[in-house]
Amino acid sequence: MLRKGFLRLALGAAFLVAGASVNAAPPPEKGASDSPPLPPELVELIDAHNRERAEAKLKPLAASEALVAAARIHARDMAEHESMSHEGSDGSKPVERISKQGYEGRRTGENIAWGAKSVPEVMKTWLNSPPHRANILGDFSEIGVAREVSAKGAPYWCVTFGLSWPKLDQDQAGRGLVEALNRARTGAGRPPLKVSPELGEAAQKLAQDLSTRSDLSARNPDDPSPDDRVRRTGYRFLRLGEAAASGQTSADDVVKTWLDSPPHREQFLGPFTEIGVGFANTNQGVPVWAVFLAEPAR
Repeated sequence: MLRKGFLRLALGAAFLVAGASVNAAPPPEKGASDSPPLPPELVELIDAHNRERAEAKLKPLAASEALVAAARIHARDMAEHESMSHEGSDGSKPVERISKQGYEGRRTGENIAWGAKSVPEVMKTWLNSPPHRANILGDFSEIGVAREVSAKGAPYWCVTFGLSWPKLDQDQAGRGLVEALNRARTGAGRPPLKVSPELGEAAQKLAQDLSTRSDLSARNPDDPSPDDRVRRTGYRFLRLGEAAASGQTSADDVVKTWLDSPPHREQFLGPFTEIGVGFANTNQGVPVWAVFLAEPAR
């Protein structure tokens, strides 16, 4: 038996604070999120953001209860302490406040302001600041808004942004990956791979195992080897390959990630004839992909 091993790839999330990138937060701690309806002024604030995005031909932002809760907590904190800062009075960072409310996203951001008396005034302030404008027109899908007034009557504003993970159907994700990979093989003059239920069973168990870990490359001492995972399904092979990746939000994206890596490309366009695909999400919603490729023993 000849076994070909694959590298595992992982893509991380980014966090933006007025345009500056920092590391993503640890897994979210679920917080209370029973939010009252937004007052008209804050509905106006969301509408103002979406007008700017529409002019830039960008998709509108949807209100997120978790992002609203995070924005309200920080606006209230700033007003109570009469201090405008992205750091909370308890030392918290924006990404920590957002994740504590249970928001599961690929990217998050925050804009804050002090003293503006109206939505047009605060929007003008942010739009005249390149980092804040970048958040307003950024790669986000959801928004949270808040305005709180200090004891001295000064308004403090906070807007939080998020880009949520897509909810992919397991079967559709698997079919899409096989189709994308076979298109690449056809373009390279290679025959298409046939789907093996046994390889798919092993790949799905691998994806589920990996989805419980923060480090995709980490292996537990009790983990079965790739060979053992496949043999347990009753599948017999002459050649076996394994690949895994996380963070890619579509089948096309994950195939591109692998094919852009020379070792992966060599194997995916190599002599294997059958494939099994697994797909799962982490608790934070991050997609995890796993593949077994094989040349079966007949």
